[in-house]
Amino acid sequence: MKNLRFILSLALATLLLSGCETLTPEAQLLESPWVLKYDSSRVGLREGWFDNDHDRSQWEETAVPGVWADENYDGFAWYATQIQAKNIPAGYNLALVFDSIDDNAVVWLDGRLFGKQMGYNIKFFFDIGDKLADGKVHQLVLRIEDIAGPGGIPGAVYLEPYIDEVDLLRNEASKHKAPESPEWVKNATIYEVFVRQQSREGTFQGLIKDLDRIKTLGIDLLWLMPVHPIGLENRKGTVGSPYSVKDYYAVNPDMGSMEDFKQLVDEVHARGMHIILDFVLNHTAWDNELMDEHPDWYTQDATGKIIPPNADWHDVADLNYDNPELRNYLIEMLQWWITETDIDGFRFDVAELVPNDFWANAKAACQQVKPDVFFLAEGAAPELHLNGHDMTYSWNMWEGVIQLSQGNADPSEIKRSYELEEFQYPQGSLRMRFSENHDKTRSATLIPDRDLNLTAWAFIALMDGNPLIYAGQEIGTTGEYVPALFEKKPLKWKNGDTKIFQVMSDVLAIRKEHLKSSSPFKFIIANNDKKVLAYKHGELLNFFNFSADTFKFSASGMDNIIYGGIVENPDSSLSLLPKQFGVIK
Repeated sequence: MKNLRFILSLALATLLLSGCETLTPEAQLLESPWVLKYDSSRVGLREGWFDNDHDRSQWEETAVPGVWADENYDGFAWYATQIQAKNIPAGYNLALVFDSIDDNAVVWLDGRLFGKQMGYNIKFFFDIGDKLADGKVHQLVLRIEDIAGPGGIPGAVYLEPYIDEVDLLRNEASKHKAPESPEWVKNATIYEVFVRQQSREGTFQGLIKDLDRIKTLGIDLLWLMPVHPIGLENRKGTVGSPYSVKDYYAVNPDMGSMEDFKQLVDEVHARGMHIILDFVLNHTAWDNELMDEHPDWYTQDATGKIIPPNADWHDVADLNYDNPELRNYLIEMLQWWITETDIDGFRFDVAELVPNDFWANAKAACQQVKPDVFFLAEGAAPELHLNGHDMTYSWNMWEGVIQLSQGNADPSEIKRSYELEEFQYPQGSLRMRFSENHDKTRSATLIPDRDLNLTAWAFIALMDGNPLIYAGQEIGTTGEYVPALFEKKPLKWKNGDTKIFQVMSDVLAIRKEHLKSSSPFKFIIANNDKKVLAYKHGELLNFFNFSADTFKFSASGMDNIIYGGIVENPDSSLSLLPKQFGVIK
């Protein structure tokens, strides 16, 4: 491996890029000049912003790697630069490599569509060697679609000669084994609960009344969104965001008392389930007592004014991890919650914004109290697995299945995105798979067709990883995440679609009976024309039809139809009905 890297480094010296200077291992990035234009009206495609002769003289200069300057802008933006190469080494492929895109990209080279990529924080590349004429200047254009927060190209972009894509894609994290996770979570199905919305009362006692139904659904682990008191100062909406924490050592009195919460934990455990709490350690409410007692624990601007993490998060103040006293306080607080309430772990908000060394120390300290404590990171960075976290978000699969269901992606893109995980994540990493959560518009709104929505969820639920259900998803709840996050809007359980609940319950029962975290997983079909995906997971063959047409196929040696919309034809072939999924053994 080291010899190959040395050869590649020598080969890089023969390339020329954007200025006709010979590339060296230290000067291979496509750093400049890059230009940017926002596309809030989504006219770029129609007006041909990707064309070679399109006038970009009025586009603004921008930095790559980096995100766009307008922190409040979500949507589409276009990037452009030039590539020039000379003396491409014989015997090598040449890759155009992107370390990270936020969130999705469509790529054009010399005015022609070159490729697409979905999912934040996934390293990917395009084989570009046969597209670059020796010494010619080529135009590279990207349309970036950002889902939330400032988007752009946060990772490096560069040309690299290669022989084996494994050596090209594999990062340092993937060369390690993930630390062993608690045994109880490896096969767990997760249920996210917003206590405020779960019952008409919006209380811990209201949730206790619902535990038997949740257990029947097939849930193993309850994740409660933050239950702390919410700040009043600069709050969003009428009742504020639960992620604006006023007091780390208390529960929101609107939800009940600390004794009520402890009873909830006991009731969860009595049903054979586990429970974790959502904690926000990147920022606090402006009226958190720490603001007065320890202003130096907060991030300040040049004038000494405490600032939010970004302009949109104006209801919270950013914590400064340069202060060791802050770190000690937070770790002791986490230990207190485990000791005092017997919770089983934590989901950590915006974990990527907190230093990794803090997470490693926090996990070790919490394990002293409860050895099988569980950490779930809101983030997708592979390094989180090597610094205390047991599980990360699979944003790439969420993006893929939503886009596929809406007709904006191909099955091969989903398959490729999944396969790239092997090169990114430590071996044995647990990934949380989902088709919705509280940060996104409800999947029943994004995918209004019930059958197609269930097929998208089943695709997530039957693959490897740990499936998530966001409370209300099991009855087809619709709506945007805003303003639901900042207002009191109890779920309407009586008006829900009970068929969805039954299908989800059936699928989770199949998963529990036939699949384990160690079950081998492999895609076997990614048919772009038919819009069909299929994978083998353990002893099961799982088929997913994202089209309005019947898909006819044969499955030699697999003739036991376990579940779903698969029917046997007179000629012994099988058919998967439109917008349906099916399971065969």
